[in-house]
Amino acid sequence: IPPPPTMASELASTLSKSDVVILSSTGCPFCRKVTQAFAAKKVAFLEIDYDELDDGDAVRAEVLKAHQMRSVPAVFVKGKFVGGCNDGPEPWMGALPLLASGKLEEMIAAK
Repeated sequence: IPPPPTMASELASTLSKSDVVILSSTGCPFCRKVTQAFAAKKVAFLEIDYDELDDGDAVRAEVLKAHQMRSVPAVFVKGKFVGGCNDGPEPWMGALPLLASGKLEEMIAAK
């Protein structure tokens, strides 16, 4: 019998389902800004609402552990954490700055 999947492996599996994954929360205005901006630019994404997951708190805890990010949205491009709405782990990151600079499309197009 294989061991049950870890939250880290479940998160990795979820992030592999789409080039762009947005982890969000119901009622979050920054989450709406990102999803609306991506939709307006025809960027395909998978949005996952922590509040709609049975284990949403555990997923959020895993994102915090792995990426030191507690707030939403938490945006991933090809499995790489790029931050929230306006900022990220690197000065050039954050969903809206990446979209504005064209870097988001470059990341999606990269092999």
